[in-house]
Order: sequence, then C-alpha cells, then structure tokens
Amino acid sequence: MTSRLLNIFTNNSVILKWVMVLLAGFCFLWSVQLFIAGNAYYSVKNDIEGWQLSPGKASISQIDSGLGRIGNAIDYFPDNALYYQIQGQLFEWKAVVEKRSEESGDAELGLKSHSDNLNNAAQSYEKSLLLRPTWSGSWIGLASVKLLRDELDDEFYHYLKNAKQAGPQDAIVHKFIVEFGLEMFSARSIHYVKIKEQLKQHLNLGLQNPLSRDFVLKAIQKHDASETVCRWLRDASYPVRKRIPNCITYN
Repeated sequence: MTSRLLNIFTNNSVILKWVMVLLAGFCFLWSVQLFIAGNAYYSVKNDIEGWQLSPGKASISQIDSGLGRIGNAIDYFPDNALYYQIQGQLFEWKAVVEKRSEESGDAELGLKSHSDNLNNAAQSYEKSLLLRPTWSGSWIGLASVKLLRDELDDEFYHYLKNAKQAGPQDAIVHKFIVEFGLEMFSARSIHYVKIKEQLKQHLNLGLQNPLSRDFVLKAIQKHDASETVCRWLRDASYPVRKRIPNCITYN
C-alpha cells in the first residue's frame, strides 16, 4: 500500500514538473513575442513622428521595413487595435511617398498602387475600430484617407466628428485639424468655412499639448500664418500666445 502511494505521488510529481516546465516555456515565449511586438510598434511610431516633422525623410524602403515589423506584431497579437492603426498610417505614407516620388514609370500602374495603398490603409483603420470603436487615431486615419482621395464629403466630416468625440484632447486630433484647416485657409477653400471654429480651437489646444506643439508650430510656419493665428487666438492664454512667432512683443 505504501509503495503504491509512493508511486502515485512520484508520478504526480513528474506530471506537475512537466506542467511547470511547459507553463514556463509558454510564459517565456509570450514574453519574447511581447518584447518583439512592442519594440516593433515603438520603432515604427518613432519613424512616423519623424516623418510628420520632416516628410521628405520618408522613403519606400523605410515604410516597407515598418510594414514588415508591424505585420509581425499583428501576427503575434491580432487583437491589438493600436497595431492596426499604426499599420494604416504606414500604408498612408506609402501612398503619399509613391505619388510624390513617382517611382513607378507606368503612370497607370502608379495610380493603381496609390489607390491600393489607400484601400489597405482604410481596411487597417476599420479593423482597428472593430476592436476599439473609441480610438480617435483610427477615425482620423479614415478622414485622412478621404482627404488623400479628395473626397471631402459628409463621410469625411463624420469621421472627423467621431475622432473629436473619441479624443477631444488627443494630439493626433489637434495635428490633423490644424494641418487641414490651415491648408483650406491658405487655399481659400469653401471647406475653411466648415472647419474654421474647430481650427481655432485645436490651434489653441495643439499649442498647449506638448505632444502636438512642435507639429502645430511647423504648420503655422509652413502656411506663413503667424499673424493670422495670433489674431485668431487673441483671447488665448499668454503661454499659448507667446509660442506663436512675433505674436507677443515687448515694445
């Protein structure tokens, strides 16, 4: 009887050891995958932030490398909404860079590639929103795809509205509305009338937010709009106004 109990105990101990080994192996594998995916996300995010400040630095080879890295992250964690959102941004950048550099000698083929990349970007954003409907970055992404297609219709403004509702204080919302609004103002477009109040609001908020401040200042400079923005924000706080070039004088 004692021998039988000892055998049972020994067998159970062996099974328990194997379970612990397998569990440890699974945890190690999961940790490795998490590290690889996280590293891929942050490296791609840093690339995109750099391109936003200096668009000329983006290249097809860099973008393809980023797509490969974030694709691996999605393979490991297919339910991560943030990974699809960053994937959508990469497809957008690829469409923009291909159109800008005209790398394809065949104009028709180049146009198809541009359209395909925008379709891929929209699909990535939609996947992200299926997982997390309140993600402002993905709503902005869908609006951005519409803008690149020159489709400034009701759907575009619907996406913009959803982005503002999901993240009224998010840097990505400030950046998009400021860039779009100043572009429409410079072009004297009818769409400036639709966006002007939001533009003033997000210029103010964007200059307050350290994550969007540099981008907003560059957009103001690019459109030579310092004097106009200073006038728009005459009721803004002193810390905001002093950041606008030549807005605060000490004469």
